[in-house]
Amino acid sequence: MNVYWFQDLKTGNLKQVQALLDQLKKEIELSITTINCSNHESLPDVLTNENQFDGPSILIGAGHDVYSKILQAKKYLKKYTSKDIFSIAVLRPSYKLNAFDLIVAPEHDFRKRRIPKNVILFQGSLASTSHDPVDENKGIIAIGGPSKHYNFDQEILMNQLNYILSVHPKHEFKIFNSRRTPDVLNLKLKNKIDNYPNVQFIHLDSSESDTFQDSLNKSSLKFVTPDSSNLVFEALSAKGQTYLIQIESPTYRRIFGAKKIRESMNELVNTKRVGVVSILNKKGGIDISKIENPSLHFEPLAEVEKVSFSIMKFINYQK
Repeated sequence: MNVYWFQDLKTGNLKQVQALLDQLKKEIELSITTINCSNHESLPDVLTNENQFDGPSILIGAGHDVYSKILQAKKYLKKYTSKDIFSIAVLRPSYKLNAFDLIVAPEHDFRKRRIPKNVILFQGSLASTSHDPVDENKGIIAIGGPSKHYNFDQEILMNQLNYILSVHPKHEFKIFNSRRTPDVLNLKLKNKIDNYPNVQFIHLDSSESDTFQDSLNKSSLKFVTPDSSNLVFEALSAKGQTYLIQIESPTYRRIFGAKKIRESMNELVNTKRVGVVSILNKKGGIDISKIENPSLHFEPLAEVEKVSFSIMKFINYQK
């Protein structure tokens, strides 16, 4: 099957589409052409190979900048081929929802909204499912950074890290940063490991950053800041225990971010899908950290497998 992958170069969007295409590859052979929507290439130039492929084609992508390109491409191709062309938007577009054959979107995108018939819902974000066994002596700490949704308090975060490492002194931890992690915080994290021989700080720009996914899959303990929904659900798609690290003052009401994200994170907490490293504000201004463990009865999330199955079912039904 021919696939045109329209890209906006935003890492979160790319990773979700990549996870979905990787899963589809397990079901059917795919020939993937990537289209960078920021290059302003003319559609005829990038779609000239369409007639070389047998069978239907998929136009897919995630992000505001790609959705119009997908619809334009489908309109163009329909003029020159009688083959089936399926347009798939990953995440909820802000316009022309009925113009897409399928919309693959997280449940929180349609909370309190009417759900069109062409929508396939999933929990959280799409991530590759891993059933690899975990190493009970290894842990991972994934650090994000400030965003429009969060009051990211570096002092609180560093105190939380001290607490995590003191509670698990025998674990070998890898701390990974992200593009949003401030330089001053990176320096604090780098200096932090001098006191812990069992802890390694891996900067995003280092060659070792490529080990992130493998470390995430194989770590028995996964501590993540809740500013990235993608990261949280990547952790939940692998074995092991996932914990959210509180990064805001306990007097700040939006403990887990903006409303849509907060509701999603709080649902994970309430169902014990995730544990929490939280701060209790005691009388006298003393903050005390506390770890609440997740339930051990959950299997890794397999949302990408469910979505892939639904897409193939839809395409096969159209034949």
